[in-house]
Amino acid sequence: MFLRPWWFWFAVTLLTVHLLPFAAFAAEDLESLVGAISRTLPNSEAEFNAMTQAIDAAHHLRALPSTSAAAADAVAKAQDLAKAAQTPQESLTAATAFGEAARLAPWVAEVQFQRGKLLVKGAQPLAAGYAFSLYLRAAPQAKDKREVATLIAALRDAAPSSQPDEAVKTSRAAPPSRPGDTFQDCPQCPPMVVIPGGTFTMGSPATEAGRFDSEGPQHTVSVRSLALGRYPVTQKEFATFLAETAYQPDPCDRRMDKSWRSLGHGLVYPPGTADLHDQPAVCLNVRDIEAYLVWLNRKAGATALYRLPTEAEWEYAARAGTTTSRWWGEAVGVNNANCHGCGSKWDDSLIAPVGSFAPNPFELYDVLGNVWQWTADCWNESYAGAPLNGQAWTGGDCNKRVIRGGSWSNLPVFIRAAARGKADAAGHDFDLFSYVGFRVAKDLVP
Repeated sequence: MFLRPWWFWFAVTLLTVHLLPFAAFAAEDLESLVGAISRTLPNSEAEFNAMTQAIDAAHHLRALPSTSAAAADAVAKAQDLAKAAQTPQESLTAATAFGEAARLAPWVAEVQFQRGKLLVKGAQPLAAGYAFSLYLRAAPQAKDKREVATLIAALRDAAPSSQPDEAVKTSRAAPPSRPGDTFQDCPQCPPMVVIPGGTFTMGSPATEAGRFDSEGPQHTVSVRSLALGRYPVTQKEFATFLAETAYQPDPCDRRMDKSWRSLGHGLVYPPGTADLHDQPAVCLNVRDIEAYLVWLNRKAGATALYRLPTEAEWEYAARAGTTTSRWWGEAVGVNNANCHGCGSKWDDSLIAPVGSFAPNPFELYDVLGNVWQWTADCWNESYAGAPLNGQAWTGGDCNKRVIRGGSWSNLPVFIRAAARGKADAAGHDFDLFSYVGFRVAKDLVP
């Protein structure tokens, strides 16, 4: 892009920051968009791209330098591409440019509106719906919010439902539903185990050694039967997703250049090593995990979507019917887990391969120690007002997510079923993100 004079940047920045968030759009413009929604996604790859672009739009805040000049430059570049776009692919290219502008200037409602229009032209209704939703979030007083809400509903109705891979669709049987049963929906899917439903006391008593205030008040929670990954998702499993899609996760530490490297053509390298192992996949933020889940549901063709477990589901499964600090007892013992003081050969030095320790009574491995695990819940400082039905707590500080289980570098006080942690969902906790993995959950089909 050629150099522009200083007054251009001043004018664009003034327009971007102060005027565009309050812009209203013509009704005929919205009607023409609704008329374009009859397009459908051409194939599974395009549908996957739509879903990942939607996730990208929904989590546009990243740890990138944000300056007025950079934001204005990104907006100007996106506008130039939008004006020149003649085909659906060119519209998607322009939409991607507006996505970059959204990261640099997330307060600008117009950026998301223009991105939504381009995604409609590119036959990406799901992504467009998310972009328009973010427009309304950035401009809650917009005069056209009723029309945009109608447009969002139309976009979601127009989006085709996900269809499984042909091999899975023709050969997969219904998964088991009895507690303790194991199954694997597809060759690339994580091994799952069925967890029985039940009721338990969540949190820790005031007398528990090492207790933090965030672990109370104790409360009774009911959890429905579900399936959980027997192990945290491994490097090899996550790399399969990257190899098939060329998705590039965000760096988990830009200062130390720690990141997955997804080079395309099936070439994938995990952070810090050239080899893939059966260690838990780490160096991932919530957006990266959601992209993986989109792909996993495509591979499995699941009726009930794979997802992150809720915090209540995680603790219920980690306790596995026990009421002690750890499923094996009150004391940390020796070689029951990997932490700084757990008595294992990996203590405070290395992440252990999954399955290196005995499973709990629900046949789940590695619920405590080794790496923290993401949950679906927003962070709250206590359980006051927490859901009692096992669902995710979506109120509170949703820029932070609850993490559970403790890691290889933590003292035993964190290696307890009730211990809670928090991490920035967008990946800003550089000192923590190399220590957080995840396991998947799946609702059971009746």
